[in-house]
Amino acid sequence: MHLDTQTTIFMICFVYLMLHGAIWLALLEYRSFQVKLWCASGMISGVAVVLLAIRDTVPDVVFFYVAQLLMLIGNWGRMVALRMYLLPTPQQSAHRVYVVANTAYFAVFCYLIYFHQAEWEALMLFNGFYALLCFDYFRIGKKLSTQRTSFGAQLLMWAGLTLSTTLAIRTFGVAVLGDIHDIYAPTWDQAIMVAGQFTAITLSNVAFLRIFLEIAERKKMAMTHELAVTNERADGMRKTSLELKQLLQEREEIIRQLALFNKTAGMGALVASLAHELNQPLTAIQLNAEVIDSALIDDGTNSGVTAKEAMRDLMHDNQRAATIIKTLRNMFGSGRKSITPFNLNELVNEVLLICKAKISSNHIALQLMLHPRELTIAGDKSQLQQVLLNLINNAIDAFTNCGIQQKNITVCTRLQGEAAELTVTDNGSGIAPDIAASVFELLRTNKDDGMGIGLWLSRTIVESHQGTISFETSATAGTTFRVMLPITTDDLIY
Repeated sequence: MHLDTQTTIFMICFVYLMLHGAIWLALLEYRSFQVKLWCASGMISGVAVVLLAIRDTVPDVVFFYVAQLLMLIGNWGRMVALRMYLLPTPQQSAHRVYVVANTAYFAVFCYLIYFHQAEWEALMLFNGFYALLCFDYFRIGKKLSTQRTSFGAQLLMWAGLTLSTTLAIRTFGVAVLGDIHDIYAPTWDQAIMVAGQFTAITLSNVAFLRIFLEIAERKKMAMTHELAVTNERADGMRKTSLELKQLLQEREEIIRQLALFNKTAGMGALVASLAHELNQPLTAIQLNAEVIDSALIDDGTNSGVTAKEAMRDLMHDNQRAATIIKTLRNMFGSGRKSITPFNLNELVNEVLLICKAKISSNHIALQLMLHPRELTIAGDKSQLQQVLLNLINNAIDAFTNCGIQQKNITVCTRLQGEAAELTVTDNGSGIAPDIAASVFELLRTNKDDGMGIGLWLSRTIVESHQGTISFETSATAGTTFRVMLPITTDDLIY
């Protein structure tokens, strides 16, 4: 069976369309612009080959100009699609070279045909230009093979060599011929070029598909690895979170135990004053009980009035003793945090009820300045009572061996913006400069019998209530500790 050159070129066109269409359908799920560009450009080249194969049935303008332009667009698009494999390496310079080379070629080709009807020269230019242009397939494949071991890159190199070699042979054959009368004549160079086109088109499409799938597989493996690493990190973060939660729970327990320890240690200093403070209402209760007993057996007319007055005093003293005991039980309880709203002024009065005897026994004048309105704060009352107790005990201890005649402690509450301010001021010897910067640190103290827990614990408690604690001190003016605590919204109108 005789197979002429035009029929063979039609078969090349079929290969163009079939292979590029098959790749488009095969990779449709990836929704890749690169795949669309490669396949669409290949189909445009296929249309150009059709127009080149039917010269006798299309106008010369279509054969010489439209077909050439479509061939340039098709090849340019496939080159750009291949160079997308080289990303993230910048490819702008290569794209500019494509544009300049294609524009120059098309201008020279049109010049030869339009002004000189030099079809032989134009055919030599056509084959020689594409022999050089298609060598870029080899160069791209070479770069891809140096970046990674890839069978697809090797196929692309062979496709480029095949295209460039067979087109160069065709260029040589046309040059040797010296003139043409039938560009479809079945010459030896024509046969080599057609065979090369079949081989190279197939190799280039298989290479493109292979490289795309290899890269997609590597990305998939990288994503799988990244997912595994992410899951491992997430597991690590979950474990760290659990460990951190456990550490925070242990920290809270340590703080609670230190608070209990600090309370217990502070009891020794309060025992004498508490005994004295409780002794007063208990003695009064005894005396009032004796008065009531005497009144009940007295036949006088004033016995009823005396009994009533004694009963009122008895109830008052009993309530005083009960308040002291209740306050102590709250302060020196289990240490479990319990958040409730309460009046800061009431807290101050309860703590001072316990400390008053110790303050008096040390001959210290106490000045109390409370805000006229209730300062309602939300928090653990027993913990904040302990903060104030620590500050008052520190103020009392500030007068130890200082030689001051007029000892004063001032406790003050006031409203400062959206916070309640509690200050405890003494005119003692102040805090030593060498420990002033670290006074709130754990186990830091300037007392011979101190443990270095009180102020650290006070800061921890205040900060856990979203408050702040600070101080001002000097050797001549004494020390002022200032506690700022957020108050409830209702108090902001005052």
